[in-house]
Amino acid sequence: MGRIVKYNRDKHLKKKYGISIKQYNKLLKQQKKCCAICGKHQKNEKRNFAVDHNHKTKFIRGILCTYCNSRLLKYLYDAKKRAIGLIKYLQNAVDNDKDWKVS
Repeated sequence: MGRIVKYNRDKHLKKKYGISIKQYNKLLKQQKKCCAICGKHQKNEKRNFAVDHNHKTKFIRGILCTYCNSRLLKYLYDAKKRAIGLIKYLQNAVDNDKDWKVS
């Protein structure tokens, strides 16, 4: 990733979610560089993984692939694996209180 691209990504993450690129990468590393719902690895995705957050509380729940992020609640019926992954993902967030505050 080029220097300008990294700067713009860092600026976007700070503005929208209140986290740095370093914090984003740390969270992604904790997820073994995989989507928190379906387990797809970052290297198999053309775009950066998305930051999933609660729009009301501004807490970050995790990092998701483009597919899971865009269809998180809308299209769960289309894949049993994704639905099971979502349940585990949200339960883990509740059990471990891993939400990150977004300013």
